[in-house]
Amino acid sequence: MAEIIFEKVSLGYQKKELLKDIDLSVDKGKIVALIGPNGAGKSTILKAAAGLLSPMEGRILIKEKDLSTYKSSDLAKIMSVMLTEKVASEYETCFDVIRVGRFQYTDMFGRLTKEDRMAIDSAMETIGVKDLEKRQFKSLSDGQKQRVLLARAIVSDPKILILDEPTSFLDMGYKTEFFDVLKAYVAEREACVLISMHEIELVKKVADIVVTITHDNKTEKCGPPEEILTPEYLEQLFSMSSGKYKEYYE
Repeated sequence: MAEIIFEKVSLGYQKKELLKDIDLSVDKGKIVALIGPNGAGKSTILKAAAGLLSPMEGRILIKEKDLSTYKSSDLAKIMSVMLTEKVASEYETCFDVIRVGRFQYTDMFGRLTKEDRMAIDSAMETIGVKDLEKRQFKSLSDGQKQRVLLARAIVSDPKILILDEPTSFLDMGYKTEFFDVLKAYVAEREACVLISMHEIELVKKVADIVVTITHDNKTEKCGPPEEILTPEYLEQLFSMSSGKYKEYYE
């Protein structure tokens, strides 16, 4: 069953259309990766899926319900969003960062119940950051920060994750560790993921489905990585000279 569906969606900013006629779906238990050149519109699609950008045309369905009809508090209980961002406040501990993911369940004062604290502990254990809970977030390495943010993303036990290049600037060890945890979460919870990525070799290992966005802001291909990510097509997608992909990446 598709958890996210785009039906002939057009997106843009300030009444200027950027992407047109987007059709895509993300099924339960699947990881769908958006790839394409910088500026192609991958982050725009993610923002629309997260309810942060309204379609100019078409509609977006989340769990078979029009996204526009959700209350933000209800959407936050089934979806977590991890966009490229800086977490504010030099005084925040990792526990403080992760607890933000439970705010939709707390009262108006943000007080945590026993169940909230158990959920936070479970998320930290799942991602392997329990030992960091009292550390200042700003003191962590980039890899540790991304793991804490992933813990925040899953602390509400969401069935849908929207991730924008979550492993950018991480070394290979942290990248593989991050995706091992993500894949395990998806399998165990029957969750789904819509993610933008630029590490093609990791896309081949991580994604169930790949959707390509071209330099002229169009969705072009959709299918399993082994069918889509051929050297010839990647050279076309990223405007590379013939033979350059094999020369540098194989």
